[in-house]
Amino acid sequence: MITIALYNLKGGVGKTTSAVNLAYLASEAKRSTVLWDWDPQGAASWYLGVDELNKKAIKLMSRGMPVGKLEVASPFPNLTVVPADLSLRKADMALAGVDQARKLIQKMVSPLSESTSILVFDCPPTISPSIEFVLSSVDLVLVPLIPSPLSLRAMTQVSEFFESRKRAPKRIYGFFNMVDSRRKLHQQTLEGAKYFPVPVMNTVIPMDSAAELMAQKRAPLTSYARRGRAAIAYRAMWKEIGQILTS
Repeated sequence: MITIALYNLKGGVGKTTSAVNLAYLASEAKRSTVLWDWDPQGAASWYLGVDELNKKAIKLMSRGMPVGKLEVASPFPNLTVVPADLSLRKADMALAGVDQARKLIQKMVSPLSESTSILVFDCPPTISPSIEFVLSSVDLVLVPLIPSPLSLRAMTQVSEFFESRKRAPKRIYGFFNMVDSRRKLHQQTLEGAKYFPVPVMNTVIPMDSAAELMAQKRAPLTSYARRGRAAIAYRAMWKEIGQILTS
């Protein structure tokens, strides 16, 4: 089972939309895919048409209940969702530290490996024991970045945090999202990507009005705007992810 986490300390960078679209592309390739929504706002669950929230998500998680019992079917073949709810804001208290979080999450995820090909985590923009363990245990952490000086700062903060910890992500890559190639600042930031503290993916996700319709359509843009610029870029990104994971 391949595990991927979408994460950034900064909100509003397209983290959830990217998680949803990548999970959809995995399922479209006939890979059994689970999107685990860790963000208390539950936006990823909403985008995928899931109304059935785990209203006691953190209570169930604190018992180490297998993820399979929390999954909800989405309208898309091969794609299920572990929905979030506001109780996840209490994850730190319920899981009581990194060691406890590690044991419980391992217990929850272990049974998935028999039936799931891809597990995608949509992580909230915060650092907590549970999120720290998720990020340090997945095969790949993807950090979406809007082209601006704050992107470098956010990427540096994430990199420095994990450098100070015993457990660091196996692979961590940044990628530029919501890029407007007409803007000089965006051009300059992309050109300076070689100075970032971690590798940056070659694929760039452009600004696309189709992304604004995701909340209205409650579907990945890669499903309804297949020929759009962002959809084409996400497909290229999914191929690049495959290359990263096999390198």
